[in-house]
Amino acid sequence: MRRLSLALFVACVFTAGATEQAFSDGAPYDDGPSSVVPSLANSWSGFYLGAHLGGTWGSSTATDSSGLTTLNDYWSAAPSGFVAGAQLGYNWQLGSMIYGIEGDLGNLGLAGTATTTYVPFGYDTSTSTDAGFYMTLRGRLGFLMNGWMLYATGGYMGADTTVSVIEACTSTVCGASVSASNESFRSGWTVGGGFESELAPGWSWKVEYLYYDLGSETAYTNASISGGPNSWTVDTDGQLVRAGINYRFNSFKFSQ
Repeated sequence: MRRLSLALFVACVFTAGATEQAFSDGAPYDDGPSSVVPSLANSWSGFYLGAHLGGTWGSSTATDSSGLTTLNDYWSAAPSGFVAGAQLGYNWQLGSMIYGIEGDLGNLGLAGTATTTYVPFGYDTSTSTDAGFYMTLRGRLGFLMNGWMLYATGGYMGADTTVSVIEACTSTVCGASVSASNESFRSGWTVGGGFESELAPGWSWKVEYLYYDLGSETAYTNASISGGPNSWTVDTDGQLVRAGINYRFNSFKFSQ
């Protein structure tokens, strides 16, 4: 039954397109009551609301920029996680071109840990990165091709991120451990693209890829027998792939 409904919907789209083309070529209008054909010229216009699920993976690079203990250590972790959230947006349609704005709220779920070892002193340092709540505000520009909308997107992205550093030295030279953490809402940018297609009247589904950069965050460890105080700069960027579903409120539109 669902396939039959979808087939009927697609048939209506092609029928409307053929009728509109015939009228534009000079075919006379039929004034009879049977000539009423629903207009799909602005079917993508208006507000839409939806939800998304997906996954993310990235790189979290820690750099000791001030301490002698770590001899300017530099290493990277590969955090990953599960993405879930909701989106709200608005489309304007101009023929086959669609442009608009979209915002997201959700959980980024990015988490990972890495450790570096400096053997001569029995020295270990570990850092962890966790990103939870995130939001985006992006522009979108797409084109309709055979019922599919292919689009590019880019703009702002921010995430509530915590980085922590633990410096541990077990040898007699050091004999001390210190730690530090920093939690803040980090602002960055994102760019990507995707495709979206009709699922049923008013409904569509999409698959989207985004690359994002959340910038740098610094954590400071206190002075100890092993040296310091040290400052650690942690840079985080990543990628995400998500699938989503949208419902368009076509009755709520700005005039064009």
